Amino acid sequence: MAKPKPNNADVLVGLGERIRKLRKKRGWTQEIMAEKIGMDRSFIADLERGKRNITILNLVVLAQGFGITLSQFLSRL
Repeated sequence: MAKPKPNNADVLVGLGERIRKLRKKRGWTQEIMAEKIGMDRSFIADLERGKRNITILNLVVLAQGFGITLSQFLSRL
């Protein structure tokens, strides 16, 4: 039986929840995270709400900023 194709919106929301969880685990506000990884706070807010699609390059920046591999970052999304 074929695996069901994920809904794009569900993937973005799941990614946003992952970002928020990792950020809060470190005790970072969106402003602190933005400074640490060099992204705009409003972009991070949009990502956390699942409102923005993100490039692979920005995914790498996020993973590095959290100190984890891209594989760990995307695991079980």
